[in-house]
Amino acid sequence: MKKQLILIASAVILYSCGGDKTHDKNNDNKGIQDSVQVYLDSYNKQYRELNIIANEAAWQTQIRIIEGDSTNAVANNKAQEELAKYTGSTVNIETARKFLEKKDQLTEIQVKQLNSIIYKAANNPETLKDLVSARIKAETKQSENLFGFDFKIDGKSVTTNQIDEILGHDKNLVKREKAWEASKEVGKGLKEGLLNLRDLRNKTVQGLGYKDYFEYQVSDYGMTTQEMTEMLQKFNKELSPLFRELHTYARYEFAKKYGVKEVPDMIPAHWLPNRWGQDWSSLVDVKGINLDSALKTKDAEWIVKQGERFYVSLGFPELPKTFWEKSDLYPAPKDAKYKKNNHASAWHMDYDQDVRSLMSVEPNSEWYETSHHELGHIYYYLSYSNPEVPVILREGANRAYHEVWKILI
Repeated sequence: MKKQLILIASAVILYSCGGDKTHDKNNDNKGIQDSVQVYLDSYNKQYRELNIIANEAAWQTQIRIIEGDSTNAVANNKAQEELAKYTGSTVNIETARKFLEKKDQLTEIQVKQLNSIIYKAANNPETLKDLVSARIKAETKQSENLFGFDFKIDGKSVTTNQIDEILGHDKNLVKREKAWEASKEVGKGLKEGLLNLRDLRNKTVQGLGYKDYFEYQVSDYGMTTQEMTEMLQKFNKELSPLFRELHTYARYEFAKKYGVKEVPDMIPAHWLPNRWGQDWSSLVDVKGINLDSALKTKDAEWIVKQGERFYVSLGFPELPKTFWEKSDLYPAPKDAKYKKNNHASAWHMDYDQDVRSLMSVEPNSEWYETSHHELGHIYYYLSYSNPEVPVILREGANRAYHEVWKILI
C-alpha cells in the first residue's frame, strides 16, 4: 500500500509541474496525460490484486455455508475491507478529482477511469470507515442468512430446486401454495438485517454527496433519480394497455389450468411457475414439443456443455479449462454438511480469464435456460478482458446492458 501511495504522489507531482508553457497545446496535453496514466496504471494494478483476493473470499462464502462456522465470513469481511480501504482512500479521491479538473485535456478513456474511481470510492469513503466496515459485515451476514436457510415443506427440508419443480409443473394448488409459502419463509429472518443494511448503505454514500443508495446506483446509468423514475413511469404507462389485456387472458387461462371456476381479479402468486412471479410461460403449450421430456435423459454437465456449444456456434471460443475446474455448477450432495448458494450467478474473478459460474444445475428446461443465461455473462467477461480495456472498466456499460445483450442474441 505504501508503494502505491508513493506512485500516486509521484503522478500528482508530475501533473502539478505541468510542462513548459512554450510547448504547443498537444505537448501540454501529452504531459498531463502521461502523468494521469502513471496514476491509472498504478490504480488498476492494485485494484485488480485486491479484487482477486476479495472475489475469492466472497466465492468461498457462497459455495460452503456451515451453520456456526464463521471462518469464511471473517476472511471475506477482511478482504472486502482491504478493498474498500483502497478504493475509498482520501488520496485516491483527491487525486482523481484533481485530474478531472483538467478532463478536457485528457483522453476519453482516462476520464472514464477517473470517474469510475470516484464512483467506487463513494461506496467506501475512508472518512466513514466504521460505517463501511459495518456495511460489509451486514452484507456478508445477509448473504449467509439467505443462502444458508433451511427451506421446509410440511416440516421436511427441501431444496430450492424441489420448490421450483413444484411451482414449475405441479397442478395441485394445495402443494403449490405450500411450496410458494415455504420459499418466502426466509424473508422473516432477513427483514431486520435488510432494514439495517438499507440504512448503512444510505449513510455510506452520503459521505460523497449522494442523497441515498438509490441515487448512487442510478448515477451509474448516467441518470438522476428523477430521470430514472420518469422513464420507468413512462414504460409502465405505455405498456399498461397491453399488460391489462395479457393479465386478463392469464387469469382465465390459469383458472382453466387449475380447474378453478371463479376467476380471481388478481393472479394468486402460487399460480405462477416460479418463486418470483416473473414467468408466465407455463400458459403456452406447444403441441409435440416437451423440452423437459427431452432433457431428463441428459445429465447436468450436458446442460452446461450445451450452453457452451451455443456460444461457440456464434463464433466465441470454448470456455477456459479453469471454468470447469473452479466453478461450482451442481447441487450440493444430499449428505453434505454444508449449504451453498443455489441462485445462479456468473463471476469474473481476476478481470481476465478466471471466470466461474455458481449454479445447481439439474437436467430440466429451467436450468437449460439459466445455464445459457449465465454463460452469456461469462462470455461478456471474456470479451472485454483484453489490453484495450483497463481493468477498472471491465464491467460492461452498466448492469442493465449486461442483462440485455443476451436477450438480443
